[in-house]
Amino acid sequence: MSTIVTFPREKHASGRQITVPEMKNDLDRMIFARILLENVARWIGDPSRDEIVNMDVDRVESPILTPEQAEQMSKAGAGTFGHTTVIEPADLDLYESYMYPPLAMPEKPEVMVSYWDMNNHTVAFLEGRVMVKALCPDGIESWLVISVPVPNFHTALEGNCWGWPKYVCDEMTVSHDRSEVIYEGKVRLSMDFTPGGVDEGTIKLLKERGTESGNTVSFHIDGGGMCLIRQGRGDGSGRAKMHFAEWEAGMVRTYMRPEDRCAGLIPEDCVTPGVWQRSFGLGGGEGVMCKVKRRD
Repeated sequence: MSTIVTFPREKHASGRQITVPEMKNDLDRMIFARILLENVARWIGDPSRDEIVNMDVDRVESPILTPEQAEQMSKAGAGTFGHTTVIEPADLDLYESYMYPPLAMPEKPEVMVSYWDMNNHTVAFLEGRVMVKALCPDGIESWLVISVPVPNFHTALEGNCWGWPKYVCDEMTVSHDRSEVIYEGKVRLSMDFTPGGVDEGTIKLLKERGTESGNTVSFHIDGGGMCLIRQGRGDGSGRAKMHFAEWEAGMVRTYMRPEDRCAGLIPEDCVTPGVWQRSFGLGGGEGVMCKVKRRD
């Protein structure tokens, strides 16, 4: 005998569509994921809409924080924290194999590995990201997301609907000195951070580069074809200004399980300049997703 599970349709206990600040438990997350799947599918199928803002889910507009409020949040430990580093690819043929049409090789191929504890007190979760830089058909270089470990099913589902290759791992930890992903009982990804050892020129470059800044692309595939979509507009517009409560340059030793395909992108004993940071938005930003190109 099979069991049929029916998910609620856009309904919270109060009868209203759920908003992000209202999410308190797993049932709320299931409802939110169900709404998100519906909204993304409608957007992808609507040729008249190039953008979707805040995932079409009702949100309470975040106020612009004053310097005093930002300082209070910093002292309280608020903000997304973790590591990021950029690596020169060890295998360009493997790198190019990720440039699925209509993507092309960028001017300078690079791999970015990040690992974050989102720590935003509403939909708090952990997330690793392995990304390769790609040239999009609109002429903008963006980061193609190729591997994303997350700690639970809800987070995976909410990313998979955008085409992000999220998978549920056994255990995730983020700390200043070491962050790691345990999958099938073994370390699949780790980042060990050692402060210092970085010259002023590299520190300047790290500050200018930042992270992917929301400029990522992924492929949404459905019965109507393939759609290349971008998180953000590729120019930084629509994003809230960031406050950095912590920012520290150092060296990052990155490890990926050898049997994983993307592990071939990084050299053996990979140590590269990187950053440990804790940051949060100052309010007023939009969560924008854009259609870059549809390929039937």
